[in-house]
Amino acid sequence: MDWNTLTLVTLAVFGFAGLVVMLLIGFLRQLPELVRAVREVKDALGGGIERE
Repeated sequence: MDWNTLTLVTLAVFGFAGLVVMLLIGFLRQLPELVRAVREVKDALGGGIERE
């Protein structure tokens, strides 16, 4: 394995890791809103008690 291949593989691995981290951060930031929406749907379908 030469240095060019090693460099390209290293860049690809870190690029992929960076993409995964950014997607995970975005998902975690939207998680409270997603949980709130799921609870609202569950309450609406189940005829639950309305919250203020």
